[in-house]
Amino acid sequence: MYVRKTKKPNPCRTPELLPPSVDVVFKLLFGDERHKGILAAFLTAVLGFRVLTRDITLLDPHLKRNYPKDKLGVLDVRLRLRNKKLINVEMQVENKKGIRGRLEYYISKSIADQMQESDDYTKLTPTVMILVSKRTVLRETKEYHSEFGTIEKSKHFELHGLRAIHILELSKLPKNSNSRLVDWLRFINATQKEDFMTLTQECKHLAKALNALANTSANAEARAIYENRLKAARDKKAEFDYLLDEERAAAKKRMRKALAEERKATAKATADAIAKTMAAEGIDAKTIAKLTGGRPKISNSKLKSLKP
Repeated sequence: MYVRKTKKPNPCRTPELLPPSVDVVFKLLFGDERHKGILAAFLTAVLGFRVLTRDITLLDPHLKRNYPKDKLGVLDVRLRLRNKKLINVEMQVENKKGIRGRLEYYISKSIADQMQESDDYTKLTPTVMILVSKRTVLRETKEYHSEFGTIEKSKHFELHGLRAIHILELSKLPKNSNSRLVDWLRFINATQKEDFMTLTQECKHLAKALNALANTSANAEARAIYENRLKAARDKKAEFDYLLDEERAAAKKRMRKALAEERKATAKATADAIAKTMAAEGIDAKTIAKLTGGRPKISNSKLKSLKP
């Protein structure tokens, strides 16, 4: 995603900094050719090895569709390193159903799309999937950074090293940490100008990221994209809330109807039981009908069969 560059603003004077955790802002910040140095510093913190700006080639974030009915996959940032390693980066604000399967689909698709008809499997290059999530994804751990690969269960050796999935959960960030990765994640998670300024005091890469964010925030086109994203999210939530209210109302109606039917059935069963008891005592049908509110209507033949 590309927006026209505006005059470089001072972060202190920018009225409002857009939150990097919103996917469209994340794309503008990390998926722009002009910000490859910022992306390189972030990837270095995540992957644990140095990534240089010149190592990065940004790619089309759309995954290839081999057939018309194939599921469309769109990533926030997609790139290739000089060593041919593919890296997919996804910013997730809300938890979505099947997120684990979605990660597997994206990384598997990225690996499979490398193959041409006559290619050998040895030509496959490693693919890394990085998910930055605003919400908790992994209930099984308290760690904010989890890495998955293809490790043998008992001997713990790598099968092929073709895939790695990094899940970074902003909801689990430690309060005290000297980790550069934590600093980056706090930056992504920040919303207040003071928090941004504090984080960027001791890191030149974060300072550059703040300047890029300020420039993006001051850009009318970028802000319009952000506002449209928020509007779409609000509209979707409003639609969901409406459908939820409708379903709740329908459920209450069904429950009231079921309770009414249950009370009716209970009353009938009770009256029948009373009538049978009274009939067994030799009380005539007319009297039984009167004492049970006119129901049940028991014929004289049935009444005779109930008498001892």
